[in-house]
Amino acid sequence: MVSFLRWDSWLPWTCVFFTGLYLLGYWVVFARRWPPGAVDRFKAASCCMSIVHCTSTSMAAAIYMLNLFYTDKQEMSCTAYFLVDVVHYLLFVPNQPLFVLHQVFTSSYMLSCRFYTGHGAFSTIVLFVVGESTSFLQNVWTISLLTHSAKPFNLLNVPFLIIFSIFRGVLTPWATWQLCLYFLFSRQASAVVPFPLALYWMWSVFMGISGSLYWVSTHWVKLIFQLTISPSISTRRPHST
Repeated sequence: MVSFLRWDSWLPWTCVFFTGLYLLGYWVVFARRWPPGAVDRFKAASCCMSIVHCTSTSMAAAIYMLNLFYTDKQEMSCTAYFLVDVVHYLLFVPNQPLFVLHQVFTSSYMLSCRFYTGHGAFSTIVLFVVGESTSFLQNVWTISLLTHSAKPFNLLNVPFLIIFSIFRGVLTPWATWQLCLYFLFSRQASAVVPFPLALYWMWSVFMGISGSLYWVSTHWVKLIFQLTISPSISTRRPHST
């Protein structure tokens, strides 16, 4: 059997762990906020997974950057989160293809790093540092949006959009360019990573960046429109639609 499907592999167990977090969010944390089957309840449950994932991933990446350690188990934990989140979107929020594609690209990148080439883990760490650094704030922002909590949403909205735009619009493209130089133009990389796969990796990251920039730009447009039409919008309740 393929190694990542074996029950002594870390991946299946971390999939179970993140599924448990998802169910905890759905059946306990947000049980009283929405009725069963509400789409926003599924979205909020996904945020529970994401908060744990982004916190643990950022800490692990920071530890690695300090030249300590980064294990296969931590990489598999990240992959498990993306796989469970893909299932969440496909089953309960299928009308958000940007998020589905982003998670599919990311999980396929990590799976091929770990199980096909055995190389490329450092590139995932670099992308996690610039990508997951905004996830905690994004999840709090998302929950406040879904629950129509005006005070935290209005407090976080502009700072979050600015920080997200800087990380996804400046730092992530810069990091991606450095990875492109290595994977596509380095003999050292071509010796261990086939060029078509390296090209797919970089294309996946580029598509992820494009999707993120499109997503944040739509929220900038909404904010500017609201502020232009009604300067008192900051006192209103946010809408998740």
